[in-house]
Amino acid sequence: MTPATQITVRYRADGHARFELPATLCDSASRGRMRDTLAPIEGVYRVDLYPRQRKLSVRFIEGICAFDSLMEALRSLGDPANPSTGPHACCGAEADNNSPGTAATASQTAERRGGTALSFLMRRPTARSGMIGPIKESTLIEFFNDALVLFLIKLHWHMITQHWLRQPWRYRYEWMAAIYLIYLLVRSRRPRT
Repeated sequence: MTPATQITVRYRADGHARFELPATLCDSASRGRMRDTLAPIEGVYRVDLYPRQRKLSVRFIEGICAFDSLMEALRSLGDPANPSTGPHACCGAEADNNSPGTAATASQTAERRGGTALSFLMRRPTARSGMIGPIKESTLIEFFNDALVLFLIKLHWHMITQHWLRQPWRYRYEWMAAIYLIYLLVRSRRPRT
């Protein structure tokens, strides 16, 4: 099994991909070769390698560089003896024989070479991320704040309409607490700078 087949896609979004690397690709010689292979690809503007965590982060412009180009470049790292995987092949300039002028996909390129396509394994979603993707902590806090406000209004609705509004001076401390809670709710919704 070549080191390139052990590369796992940890995260993929528009213009950003993170990979988990095998230990053999994290030595100093492979790190330099990896940067030299990925950095010249048109559209790639940032390559971050974390050898201790065995992680690779690549930022690219989606319209210029396709994700398949990154896969092809990483495949060439695992098979340096293969001359057909060079810097031009990873940029998507290698055309398919059946339709000239179009870029070849990773599986078509592998079929022409007589090998199998590199399988980049997508990690399964964890229980933390759920099926809809990761939820931000601020979103959960806002949701629970709204639920708490609605619960407090429902709980005190009779007191507000029958007592607090009729005798505001007598229930001035309750009004102060309600105004302060509204202030905190509004302040939490302001965008942080």
